[in-house]
Amino acid sequence: MKSEKAKVKTAFKNTITRRFSLLILAVCLVAPFSVAFSQTVKVEPKVVVAPLKQKTKIERKSVRRSIGTETSAEKSIAVDAKVNVSLCVREGILKINGWERNEIRAFVVGGSEVGFKVQQKNKQNDKAVWVMVTGSDPAKNKTVNSEECLSGEEIELDVPRGAAVNVKSRTSETTIQAVRRAVVKNIGGDISLNNIEQGINAATYQGDVTVENSGGAITLESANGNIVAFDIAPSEIGDIFKAKTNSGAISLQRIEHRQAEINSNSGSIKFAGEFQNGGQYNFGTQVGTISLAIPEKSSCKINALYGYGKFNSELKLAIITEDESSKAQRLVATIGGGDANVNLTTYSGAILIRKQ
Repeated sequence: MKSEKAKVKTAFKNTITRRFSLLILAVCLVAPFSVAFSQTVKVEPKVVVAPLKQKTKIERKSVRRSIGTETSAEKSIAVDAKVNVSLCVREGILKINGWERNEIRAFVVGGSEVGFKVQQKNKQNDKAVWVMVTGSDPAKNKTVNSEECLSGEEIELDVPRGAAVNVKSRTSETTIQAVRRAVVKNIGGDISLNNIEQGINAATYQGDVTVENSGGAITLESANGNIVAFDIAPSEIGDIFKAKTNSGAISLQRIEHRQAEINSNSGSIKFAGEFQNGGQYNFGTQVGTISLAIPEKSSCKINALYGYGKFNSELKLAIITEDESSKAQRLVATIGGGDANVNLTTYSGAILIRKQ
């Protein structure tokens, strides 16, 4: 009996030992898989992050290209000293500068191509006297409907100082300086002109017009903007200065023209300077104040017509006629000898004359 009990105990121990061994073996087999699984989980974020970084770089590069900072076009051509330069601008900041070279250099940043069409040459020296600056290069693009208008973030032209410039624009901030003559027609955008010697014709529908240190016959217009002009003189006898705005103010200083027509439908008019002997000056506004700042020794005849407002003068007047009986009041008077004729008209505003 004892031997049989011993045999049972021995068999039971062997069974427990085998089961324990199998359990250890199972743990050993599963452990590598669990470690591999944990390593795989840790690696996943790296796989996800990599393509995100690459995508971010591509997006930034495409943004830079879209605003055109990586593209530019430049071209130049030899021309006559008194060349006529014509160009059309679709949009952009336009700068035209006069320089001493008999050459046109055109530079466009972030926009169209640039090219030249020679419309006419000087028969004596065979140099171009009329050039169109275009938004495509005729040497590369020979199609009939090639782009004529320039466009870009910045458009810059260097032209001879003796050049006459003619600009037509849809939307552009235009600056022109140091040329012989300038003609600018903008649908939208400010116009700034400086040191134009022999005449200006500038008009914008939506924007301001500023002119300084220039001469010749001058016409300035703005539908919805202000007009500022100072240090202006005629280049020939009979040159006329004109400024007109539908909705904006007009400010003038040191205008030496003997003939001037200044009108604003809705805005004030300010004039500071001298009236030339024998000059004819017309100032008119529908709604706004007319203010003159002139020397005490001025010599002019004042013809003032005003409705809802007042007339006031710091200078001594010799009244010729004065009519206050109607809604439209009228005053005719002289300052000094009355050499220049000055007509002042406002239907709703004051007329003020003060010492300069």
